Amino acid sequence: MRSSQTSVSFGFLMLALAFLFAPVASAQNVPFPNPVPGGGACPNSFGMSIADVTVQPGEIFELVVSVDNPNPIVDFVWGINSPSPASCQFLATETGAGIAAYSAANGSLPPGTCDLFTNPAEVFGFMVFVNGPYQSSIYGTEMFRVTCVAGMTPGEVALPWMVEGNGAGYACGEAIVTIADPTPALTEVMRGDVNLDTSCNLTDAINLLDYLYVGNFDTTCPDACDVDDSGSVNLADAVNLLSGLFGGGFMLEDRCMPDATSDPLAECIGSPCP
Repeated sequence: MRSSQTSVSFGFLMLALAFLFAPVASAQNVPFPNPVPGGGACPNSFGMSIADVTVQPGEIFELVVSVDNPNPIVDFVWGINSPSPASCQFLATETGAGIAAYSAANGSLPPGTCDLFTNPAEVFGFMVFVNGPYQSSIYGTEMFRVTCVAGMTPGEVALPWMVEGNGAGYACGEAIVTIADPTPALTEVMRGDVNLDTSCNLTDAINLLDYLYVGNFDTTCPDACDVDDSGSVNLADAVNLLSGLFGGGFMLEDRCMPDATSDPLAECIGSPCP
């Protein structure tokens, strides 16, 4: 059930509007305060939760609003705020599987008893269960789904939320949206450490020649054998390794280095490098 222009009782509408505008100065994207407006504690006791998510930059994703309350729920008002819509913007909100199950069992909620309002910085909703109370143990815990879009800058975004229902006072919490860094970490490798024992020595040169020409030695890290970082493992690597070990013109790094070169060699497995 998406946002609609419906009539509600005057008293409940006043409560809804107070909840919507008192906690949040939308123009400044100020998060919900804690304690709540008017004083008092904000215990997270109503059973509402919004799971943390990890997303990619620019990804469109959903936040699932769940309510797991052992008591029958007669009514509640809830909202979630994005302090930085450039980092996480709300696109749309709809009722979830729990409300659908309730409606299937009790009939659709009449106009004015279920409304959702969404803008880029905040979502606000209220529910009045006039056909009988809502019980999460019967209908499920998924109440709403909020469609969002992530910003392009990696990092964490805290989205504070608040809920009030059954006259039990406010509860609050926050959902953490982690925008992942799309840049993969570079694999590190010690070129010349053929046997992966964290050093370059004559044994590595022997093992490399064995790998190339005899077949009694196998490698799980071809990049460690690619001494000159040419993208292939061949006799030149063995020659360069010996040259580096015995004072020739080739310089061995003899330490772990990021492998920033794109090549067709298989992924390094078992390297002692970070």
